[in-house]
Amino acid sequence: MERASQSELLWAYAITRDEYAKRLSEKSLLKAEDLEFIRDRIFELINRGEANIHDPKENQRLQAVVEKYLYPADDYISLTDIAKRFDSGSPSYVIQSWLRSRNTIAFLGQWERENNPNFDEQAFQQLIVDVRSPSYTLTPARWIERVSAIGIISRRGKNGGTTAHPFIACDFEMWGDALFRRDVISQLIKDKKF
Repeated sequence: MERASQSELLWAYAITRDEYAKRLSEKSLLKAEDLEFIRDRIFELINRGEANIHDPKENQRLQAVVEKYLYPADDYISLTDIAKRFDSGSPSYVIQSWLRSRNTIAFLGQWERENNPNFDEQAFQQLIVDVRSPSYTLTPARWIERVSAIGIISRRGKNGGTTAHPFIACDFEMWGDALFRRDVISQLIKDKKF
C-alpha cells in the first residue's frame, strides 16, 4: 500500500476538521465567525508549512484551537470532580480504574460509533486486544488519541482534568456510586423505560 505524503495527510487533516466544523455550524452549534476563525487558523498553519500532524506539539496546539470551538465545555461534565468524591487523593487513578473494565471500553466504543463520524473502528478493535494485557494502562488521553474519541476530553496542566459527555459521565457515576446506580435504575423502572 502506498504511503500518503506529508502534504496529503495535512490536507486530509484540514478537510476533516473543516467538514466537522461546517456540520456544527449548519446545526447552529457553532457561530459563523467561529467557523471562519477555525478555517483561517487551519489554513494559516498549513500554508506557512507549520502544521505537522506528526509533531505532537503542533497537533496539540491545533487540537486546542478546535476544541475551544467544537466542544462546548459547559455541556461536558467533569469526571475529575466526580472521581474526587470517590477518592480525593487520586482522581486520575479512579478514572483509569474505570477504563480498565472491558464493559466500559465497549460502552465508550458504542457511544463513539453513534456520535462520532471520525471514530477509528480499526484502532478500537486493536485497543480491545491491548487492554487484555495486565501491563497495559488506558488513560483518557490515550483513549482519545487511539480512537479519535470526542466523548471524553482530557486537558493537562492548570485548570486541566477530564470531562465527558453527560451520557458518559452518568456511566462513570454509576460505576463508582452504587446508590446513584440504584436511583437511576429505579427511575427507569418507574418510567417503564427498562
